[in-house]
Amino acid sequence: MSDPASDPVDAGWVTEGLVSPIVGPVVWVAQTGSTNDLIALRARDGAPEGLVIGADVQTRGRGRQGRAWEASVDDAVLMSILVRPDQTVTQVGLLPIVAAVGVTDGLAALGIAAGIVWPNDVSVEGRKLGGILCELSSSAGTVSWGVIGIGINVHAAPTLPDARWIPVSCAELVPEAPSRSAVVRAVAGGVGACCARWYAGETEPIIAAFAARDLLFGQEIEVQMGNDSRRGIARGIDASGKLLLEVAGGEQLALASAEVTRIMRPGH
Repeated sequence: MSDPASDPVDAGWVTEGLVSPIVGPVVWVAQTGSTNDLIALRARDGAPEGLVIGADVQTRGRGRQGRAWEASVDDAVLMSILVRPDQTVTQVGLLPIVAAVGVTDGLAALGIAAGIVWPNDVSVEGRKLGGILCELSSSAGTVSWGVIGIGINVHAAPTLPDARWIPVSCAELVPEAPSRSAVVRAVAGGVGACCARWYAGETEPIIAAFAARDLLFGQEIEVQMGNDSRRGIARGIDASGKLLLEVAGGEQLALASAEVTRIMRPGH
């Protein structure tokens, strides 16, 4: 396993491997509160699409529902990507799906076959390798910009006693852990290629790619929707990226913002 202490991110080498529209610049800092917050500040100042900002450690990293994202210094890839999709607020609901497919495409190029727990968890053999947090700014029904926040455990996984999913790192999945630079380059390149297909209107292949990595399909799950909790069978996603949940009586719900809190069948 490579030594995380000697594994700085080479922003120049990463930039050489990026794919339009995610072409950089790549900015890497030693520490920040949240890369999503930092890139949002740049977005408000007019930063161009494709900007990538990463950090060796975050002091206020977060996941969905405000949960903290834990990672030790230099152990993980912690980065955010700025996108400016020409989409309505309704259309941009597919952004987390685009991001998840792009991230797992990048990991596949590194020899890591990861699946997706809708909408944002990247998982291998039931263990969580990473997560994605997409945030948006919109005005008058049009998206101004979006941020794709990505966290991938590379050299080690954090110890999380109350975690919903057991964490895992790249180092535990392949004979030799890839460098953090390699993970950034592969994952950001995957996101760029997937965004290009999305912008070109090629949504069906993206949804099909998600379906091939959908770890929830056919599983009995429990989801939280605000103060309401429901159980049902996961039936994939619809064309806008919503989770399809088949509940008692055969009714199928399309959920945009639910949180999967439990997979009922053991071993998944």
